[in-house]
Amino acid sequence: MKIRPSGISISASISFFFASLISICFLLINVSPARSEVTVRPIEEADLDEMINQEQGALIVSFMAAWCAPCIDELPALNNLYRKYRDQGLNVIGISIDLEGAVAIQPVVSKLKIDFPVYWFGEKAIDRFNLTRIPLLLVVKQGRVVERIPGRRPEKYLDSKVKSLLGR
Repeated sequence: MKIRPSGISISASISFFFASLISICFLLINVSPARSEVTVRPIEEADLDEMINQEQGALIVSFMAAWCAPCIDELPALNNLYRKYRDQGLNVIGISIDLEGAVAIQPVVSKLKIDFPVYWFGEKAIDRFNLTRIPLLLVVKQGRVVERIPGRRPEKYLDSKVKSLLGR
């Protein structure tokens, strides 16, 4: 018994297969939750103070600049910690001190797919927060700065700090 094609040519079958495959891919792309990109925005001193002085939860404030290689190197670790511990009460915010404004750090934030909010405060942060070097992390618990961590730190070190901050 000889098997005959059912009226559809092989090239039509292949075309149908690829069209179906492409349709499934588009469906998956459209169904999967869209990641909203963090947009760096200016922040006023009063708003920043309000964030820092909240009497609940744990907060890490990262002071950074687009020209600071150690700052950029530390961002993925902070992002990982934020993802890991945000449901347990950790908040992380980034504060750019770039002179050029929010546009300076935006490409870095976008490229690294940073999930936590990043704000531009500019050079006034230097005096306001007594910045002598960056990166600088302020570790805040219940509205009080409990530690200042200058310089880039490995993720394992930061993870232990976060665990301590969260009471683990």
